[in-house]
Amino acid sequence: MQEVAEVLDRLDELGASRERVTVDDVQECLGRDAFGPALLTLGLLALSPVGDIPGAPTILAIFIFGVAVQMAAGRNTPWLPRALARRSVKGRHVCRAASLFRPVVRLLAAVIWARLTFLTDGHFARAIAGTCAILALTLPPLEIVPFGATVPSSVITGFSIALVARDGLLALMSFALMIAGGYFILTLVG
Repeated sequence: MQEVAEVLDRLDELGASRERVTVDDVQECLGRDAFGPALLTLGLLALSPVGDIPGAPTILAIFIFGVAVQMAAGRNTPWLPRALARRSVKGRHVCRAASLFRPVVRLLAAVIWARLTFLTDGHFARAIAGTCAILALTLPPLEIVPFGATVPSSVITGFSIALVARDGLLALMSFALMIAGGYFILTLVG
């Protein structure tokens, strides 16, 4: 989880250096590394109680699809609408958020770390992003099933943690969860 700690360090420095921090500032600070945290944030939102609000999985799916397709296409940084890129928060709030995540990162470091990193770089990372885009397309129809979006949201979150932490084993486990979830759905329907 050294990579995640480095992202938090960069965000902490950014927050300390500015009175207000825009979404565009965060994206510029993270560069290519902005895709993983963006997918992670959206995946966690879809997994949270917010994802159970009618219409929320569809809205989150649009954002997940947009970010994932951009990464799969090989963009260096995510494109954001100007209105979203200009949104800002106080720099000290960014510092506080970074410090709140540090204990979680230390806890997760016991099971998640950089291994099999080739599975989270280059073409493999783009394939993971493409898979997340496809999974995002399953969220709107699963919205009508109680907790139906939980499995694809879990897989998207697993993939995004794997990308951020450079954990290829977690990426493989996320693929296994996706295949198991697909098999379960097919046996229910068929």
